[in-house]
Amino acid sequence: MSAVGIHDVARLAGVSISTASRALNRTGRVSSATIKKVGDVAAKLGYQPNAIARTMRSKQSHAVGIIVSDISNPFYGRLVKSVERRLSAQGYALFVASSNNDIATEVQLIRFFKSRKVDGIILGPCQTDSVAHVINEVRDISTVLFDRDGGQQLGAVKVDHYRGTTEALEYLIGLGHKHIALMTPGSQIQPIRDRVQAYQDCLTAAGLAYDPSLICFADSSMNFPTDQAARMLARKDRPTAFLCLGTRILAGVLAAMRSAKLSIPGNVSIVSIGDTEFSELHSPSITALAWDIRSLSDEISSMLLTRMHNEAPEVQSAVVDMRLIERESCAAPEA
Repeated sequence: MSAVGIHDVARLAGVSISTASRALNRTGRVSSATIKKVGDVAAKLGYQPNAIARTMRSKQSHAVGIIVSDISNPFYGRLVKSVERRLSAQGYALFVASSNNDIATEVQLIRFFKSRKVDGIILGPCQTDSVAHVINEVRDISTVLFDRDGGQQLGAVKVDHYRGTTEALEYLIGLGHKHIALMTPGSQIQPIRDRVQAYQDCLTAAGLAYDPSLICFADSSMNFPTDQAARMLARKDRPTAFLCLGTRILAGVLAAMRSAKLSIPGNVSIVSIGDTEFSELHSPSITALAWDIRSLSDEISSMLLTRMHNEAPEVQSAVVDMRLIERESCAAPEA
């Protein structure tokens, strides 16, 4: 049986081939009634457009590539899903890859996506804030960064980690906590620097001593040995509260607390940086500092679509706020 072609769709819909093409691609002047009629016929016939031919004609692949540091991070999984939904509604497919937080891998992936003629690229955080290695690679393709500073050269959507961390710390300090541990990845990218700076500033503003030994830097967000948290809990001046990234770092802290037979929030309070189903469903449920995934994905997608459609002559930037979700894992410290 021969494959269904655009001419079959046009004939059954009673329109010209050019009209059928415009209706399916939603380009040019075509009424919404015609778009629906042609779309219904195409679905009935099981019509699949020839992606290679369409790319050659329009010089667009209707595909976007996104590179994150580690797709196993639940935050990235949720973000990718939300971006995919947003771009799919505009007729774009999303290709996903992990850089493993490695600059060389990121460059290889950018080149791979470009060889596949994607229309745009979304780049997440890597091991450095510098975009020097990226600029030349993406000079000829629409690109948006997220949670990464593009300076005056690349569009970027960032999360306000400083204000978010400040809100979480002010909440814990307001409960009476004076010894608060910060557990975060150790790479010196802007989100982590903002987090640490907010930690210092909040303690100083509250008249509390800043103890750098209460900051624990993990090798990565998805690889956190429990013994690092255990050593923190074994201190004579044990922290009464933990602020930790809500990935395996959070899991490591919780495991160390169980081993030490400490209860939450009776003995130790905990706030997760980033909200996941794990935080919500854990018993007790974990108070979380969350960023709105939908808002973040909308900002990223809108900025990229604008650039791909040549509607953004200047570099754009946007900032997404965080909010504290109070649950059951925090209380005043033990007397």
